[in-house]
Amino acid sequence: MTVRFSIVIPARNEEALLPRLLDTVDVARRRFRHGGDAVEVIVADNASTDRTAAIARERRCTVARVEQRRIASVRNGGAAVARGDVLAFVDADMRVHPDTFDAIDAALATGRYVGGATGVRPERWPPGILATWLLLMPWVVLLRMDTGVVFCRREDFDAVGGYDESRLLAEDVAFLWALRRHGRKGG
Repeated sequence: MTVRFSIVIPARNEEALLPRLLDTVDVARRRFRHGGDAVEVIVADNASTDRTAAIARERRCTVARVEQRRIASVRNGGAAVARGDVLAFVDADMRVHPDTFDAIDAALATGRYVGGATGVRPERWPPGILATWLLLMPWVVLLRMDTGVVFCRREDFDAVGGYDESRLLAEDVAFLWALRRHGRKGG
């Protein structure tokens, strides 16, 4: 079977949260109209000192060991071993929707998008998260840029040079901006 999607999970010492994410990825893989084997799962292990890599192997994920302590490097390290035509990135402390792969596949099939993000919905609403949400949501709407499962075609990932490893933070925002510029150039 041809691998359509490679979902990359950057992880450092995520043994407590990784199983929950992988459970949701497994559900989404089973529901994907092209079948679960069309989705490979890569855990980009950022030199974990806990059981993160062991859990990933037990769950039949590909493990890409990345020593560099920079999130952009970890994302790129996972992408380097990916075999899919579509790359997706999700943090280990998240969960994915059961229809994630079908929704991304449908969006890319329109030819209108080079990539995007699925959005997130917090599980909890303590005051700090609520305040952050209220501050950021107008920008998300205005800029039409979100987070969650970030996705793009492999060719577009390569065209923008992946995640900028010189950035210490906001590498995900810079990546989405680069994809947007790339998409606008290509029409």
